[in-house]
Order: sequence, then structure tokens, then C-alpha cells
Amino acid sequence: MSAHLTSILWALTASIVLAFQGVVISVFLKRIGILAVCVFTNAVNCVVLSLVGFWTYQEGEFDWIGLGWFSLLGITAYSYGRFVYYKALSTIGPPRLTTLMSTSPLLSLGLAVLFLSERPGLFVLIGTALVILGVALVSYEPDENQWFHSGIIWGFASALSMGLSTFIRKKGLDAFPNTALTIAWGNLIGIPILMSLRSFVPASLFEWGGRSVIIVVLLMGVLNAANQVFMNLAVLHGDVSVVSPIITSSPVFSLLLTALFLRKVEKIKFSMIIGVFLTVFGMIAISFGRS
Repeated sequence: MSAHLTSILWALTASIVLAFQGVVISVFLKRIGILAVCVFTNAVNCVVLSLVGFWTYQEGEFDWIGLGWFSLLGITAYSYGRFVYYKALSTIGPPRLTTLMSTSPLLSLGLAVLFLSERPGLFVLIGTALVILGVALVSYEPDENQWFHSGIIWGFASALSMGLSTFIRKKGLDAFPNTALTIAWGNLIGIPILMSLRSFVPASLFEWGGRSVIIVVLLMGVLNAANQVFMNLAVLHGDVSVVSPIITSSPVFSLLLTALFLRKVEKIKFSMIIGVFLTVFGMIAISFGRS
């Protein structure tokens, strides 16, 4: 199996797992503080991935430059990024959030072309556009009262974080190719940053839910740890311009999971079905059109 195909399969796996996490956690998010979820997720990631990272570590992998890039990822993805994602999820809901996050491949693609010397072919560009359009159709849900929702800025902030994180992962893994230990370090960096906000934000953001909520968040934290490795493997084996739009196609899988588990909460529209087909065709174009 080629490295290109391997990266696509890992990106697809990451997209599916990301969708499952979003569907599950959205049910429990109103019963626990947003920053409490962030800190707990970081802690679980740190413990699980440290064990995996040390177990899989190979002599000579360590690199200070790579560690520096993942320190930056701890700020952009595992503190700021986690907070704005959960804030957007609770403020504007999954449909609008995923619509806005579908724009993140544009940033990743631009960074990859400018700083990683990647030259995506025509089919990759067309596929990226189809994925973005498809995800938008799947996720779009107009507001009955106003066009601009006051919480949309959180969605754009989350898209910015996603776009930057893929680029930073690539730079970090090029220097320090341990897919688990690097993420554990990034999550460790994020914990004190998140905790430093405790004196400046409402106490409710750090409130814990009941035992059942904590158990769910724990399980989702373990799943998130696995998903971070999947994302790293996708970026390690492939180009940012290829894997980024596939990873952000998760709303398509959110649609399928919602249809199965949240039928009474979300209604499936015709535009969503069209979006699924566009996204699938876009992923196929990306898979077979890399120059």
C-alpha cells in the first residue's frame, strides 16, 4: 500500500472518529463546564499517549525543533483550539460549527503551498472545493430570526485553529516523527494554559457534571487520544493539501450517526443528501488526483 493511500485511510478514520465524538459529546456538553472538558480531555490524552509514545519510541526520534512545534500546537489546538471548539458547539450548535470549520482546508492548503512546497494538482483542488461545498450543504441550517448569529465568531476561530494545527503537525512530525509522544507533550502544554484562565472566567466553565458525565468524557478522552494519533499518521504519511479536506469531512459522518442515534433531534434534509454525494466525489478526486 502506497504512503499516499495510507495517509488517506488514516485521514478518513480520523474524520469518522471525530464525527462520533462530536455527536456523543454534544449530548452531555450542557451538563459540564467547557473548560473542565478541555482540561480533562488534555489530561487523558497526556496519560494515554505518554504510555503509547514511550512504548513505541525509537532511538534518535527526539528533536528539539519538533518539540517546539508541538509546544505551539499545545497553544493553538489543545488550549485555545479545544476551548473555541466546545464554546462554538454549545453556542451555535453542530450544523453551523461544522459549516464554518469546513473552510479550514483553505488555510491548510495555502500554508502547504507557501511553506511546505506542496503542489496540489487540479483534481486535488477540485476535490477540496467539492468537499468544502458538500460539508457546507450537509451542515448548513439558516437562523429563522437573523442571518448573523452572535456566536459565529467562535466557529471561525475553531476553523482557524483546525487549519493551523494540520500545518503545525506536519512541521513537527518532519522533525520528531513519534505520533503519540508528540501529542502527549502538546496536551501537557495545554493544561497549565487552560488552568491559568480559572481566575478570569466564570466558575461555571470549570464545573464538573455528575458521575455519568465524567465517565462519558473519560471515554471520549481516550477516543480523542486515539484520534490524535490517527491525524498524526495521516499527516506523517501524506501531504497537508490532501489529508486536511478529508479530515474536515466529518460532518458527512455526523449526518449518518445523527440519523442513527439522534433522529428526534436532527432532521435530514435533501440538501444534506446532496452534500454527502459531493463530499464523497471530492474525496475520490483527492485520492486519485494528487500530482
